Amino acid sequence: MNLQILDKWIRGNFLFLCIILACLFAVFKKATIFQIENPTNTTAPLEDNPLAKDQAFQQYWNTGLSEVNTYEVTQTIDTSQKTRQAQLIFRIVDFDTKKHGQATSSNKSESTTVLKQNLIQKIDTGVYEYSLMNSTFTPTNYVVFPHALKVEYAKQNTQGQEYTQVDWQGQTFLYKGKSDFQPKAQQDTSVKTAWLEDEIWNRVRLSPQTLPDGEIEMIPSLEYLHGTNQKVEAISCKATLEEKTDSLSKQVLKNYIIEYPEKHRKVSIQFEAQFPYKILNWESSFEQNGKVNTMKARLVQSKQVALK
Repeated sequence: MNLQILDKWIRGNFLFLCIILACLFAVFKKATIFQIENPTNTTAPLEDNPLAKDQAFQQYWNTGLSEVNTYEVTQTIDTSQKTRQAQLIFRIVDFDTKKHGQATSSNKSESTTVLKQNLIQKIDTGVYEYSLMNSTFTPTNYVVFPHALKVEYAKQNTQGQEYTQVDWQGQTFLYKGKSDFQPKAQQDTSVKTAWLEDEIWNRVRLSPQTLPDGEIEMIPSLEYLHGTNQKVEAISCKATLEEKTDSLSKQVLKNYIIEYPEKHRKVSIQFEAQFPYKILNWESSFEQNGKVNTMKARLVQSKQVALK
């Protein structure tokens, strides 16, 4: 092509060429409106967080202390009954919304405040002992984050261990499972967003008036699903929040009940009707292989301590 003609064409289309180059540069940098990812963290204004200005909540939880609750647990399978202890521990921590783990830096733009719950159980079968641990991370700002950001479940015994992790991605939960027992290892998969039974405990402590009610879909606890070799999925259930008076103390309490008709399973959580909404008792039951498995837990001690 004649250089003079090329020069004339470039001059005549200079603005058009600049626009094309700018668009190509934006695509390369993934800066177009079609490529920019929605932020997983939104540090919402205080007015968007109902608990941010709740003085009683702030004075009780923002102390750097952990609330350690010890329960006496009675488990009955058919005619066999055993007693053990369980610990339910709550603590306020910062959660890194990009790395999806407890924050270790002071970068507040990438973290949000969560109520972390650990349920620790050690079970003696008479032949060997195994341990269970469930960890749930639920944002205190339930307006911006309507579900727990992460739930972990682990089981260890003399034969090996199992580990499950569920991360909330906004529209779905990302499930990851690892097990030394290959037949029990479910492949990594996405599960549609629904209520998590495991997040209910934290929602009780944060804001029981926002607990789901009526006919809903819920993902049963990871402990139950693993213990009965079922896949992680949302199923239909009925949730009810009722008020009752304790027959002995005459104290007015709240009772949250979850019923899974197709699984023949029922879970009830009894807690204080007033802040800080401590969980006083819980009970679960289900049928498996023609036998009824029932677990009842009763609070025996609650204290706030410094845990590292």
